[in-house]
Parts: sequence; C-alpha cells; structure tokens
Amino acid sequence: MQPVIIFTVLMVVAIALAVGMIVQGHGCNRLEFWIRRWFVKGEVEEQVPEQIQHTAYYLMLELGDLLESDKDIEQYYGVKTVFNHVSALRAQTLGCSDQTTIPMRPEAQASFLKVVK
Repeated sequence: MQPVIIFTVLMVVAIALAVGMIVQGHGCNRLEFWIRRWFVKGEVEEQVPEQIQHTAYYLMLELGDLLESDKDIEQYYGVKTVFNHVSALRAQTLGCSDQTTIPMRPEAQASFLKVVK
C-alpha cells in the first residue's frame, strides 16, 4: 500500500511543478494558455517582440565585451554609451515621443584638451 501512496504523492508533485512552469512560462501552445487562464485570472502577458529581444541581447554582449577590456577609460565611456542605448531602447518600448540622441564613441569625438606650458 505504501508504494501506491508514494507514487500518488510524487505524481501530484510532478503535476504541480508542470502547472507552475506553464503558469510562469512563455511561448505556450493553446492547451498551456488555457491552463494558464484557468489558474491566473486577468490579462495574459504579451511576448516581447523579437527585434527588442535581439537588440537587448546585442547590448548585453557589447557590455560584456566592454567590461572585459583592460583600459578603464574605454570601459567608462563604453558603459556610458551602452547605458544611453538602453535608455533609448526603454523609451522606444514604452512609447515615449521624445527621441533621445545617442552620443558618438569617445574615439570619434573631438578632443578639447589643450597643452599649457
């Protein structure tokens, strides 16, 4: 009798985990959306468009490359540039009307330092 009880408990736990993954997951099929609507009341979240996902992925890769650099000043300006790109992407996704300008890289900017004797 004990193996039947243990098997039943394990099956209930496995089904609960599967339902939990469906409710918290994304990219679901029709049956999974039906299960999600049955458990979660309210609006089902819509997926992020692929263009935004790709842009965010490349921003993350660029940030990783910048942080691996040995030069501190390159890291500083690179992280600043990536932050501006992320801010512009966020404004674009939230639908803000003002266009944020993204500054050029430090090597493309003119130098304003003067040598004083």
